[in-house]
Amino acid sequence: MRNTARRFWRRLLSYKAPQMSYPEDGNLHPLPEELDRALRRATDRTLVALTSLRKAVRQHVHDERERGTTLPQIELELRGIIARVLKDAEGRDSVDGERETLANQMLKWSKGFYNQEN
Repeated sequence: MRNTARRFWRRLLSYKAPQMSYPEDGNLHPLPEELDRALRRATDRTLVALTSLRKAVRQHVHDERERGTTLPQIELELRGIIARVLKDAEGRDSVDGERETLANQMLKWSKGFYNQEN
């Protein structure tokens, strides 16, 4: 198993993807301005949303810890919130596993924030 995984990664790392084809005029062109702007806006919105979510989780964990709530209790409550949100999000476009990844990250944040000194 270990050798198989090692061979896989060695092949993957040495794989050279074919180069993009050149336009008919032979010159490379940068991303169209409209696409560049859309990508920047989407990235900015995503970072703002993640930062906002992280701050909200931090505040919630600190408030609950001050009330004497244990970390397992906080995690259980967060899992309930996450489950409701995931249920509401069913049917919306999603990349496989992205919601579960975000849920796992929230739980990791909660543990770090719980152990953090103010």
